[in-house]
Amino acid sequence: MNLQPKALLLAAGLALAGATVPTAAHAQVGINIQLGHPAWGPAVPAGAQYYYVPEIDGYYDLAARNYIVQRNGQWVPMATLPGYNPATFHPVVVNYRGRQPWAQYRDHHARYYRPVVVRQVNRPVLVERVNRRGQVVERRVR
Repeated sequence: MNLQPKALLLAAGLALAGATVPTAAHAQVGINIQLGHPAWGPAVPAGAQYYYVPEIDGYYDLAARNYIVQRNGQWVPMATLPGYNPATFHPVVVNYRGRQPWAQYRDHHARYYRPVVVRQVNRPVLVERVNRRGQVVERRVR
């Protein structure tokens, strides 16, 4: 057994503590990464990679933890979506594995997309009647 002085001291200390020391040091490290889902999304089955998010008409990449949306005809990854609250999303797990979930966009859009309707309640509407000269002759609030 040919050990270096520091290793010999370590082995002696461990032997006194009741531990066994291997003669050859072989370290193995295993990392098991379990991809979870965001708090705002449903649980995903093993191997799922994407949500389709109807509210943004785009995708959420579970592995990269970013959104994929259309901008100027291109699919662009974005870390956040300004103006959106993910807590209001209704994501759907899509059965696609790969790097381009938009390859099935037409199907996902047809199945799941529902336009967001924003209603403005109790907002007065100003109605003006204008004569032929462009002068306002009547104003009403509806």
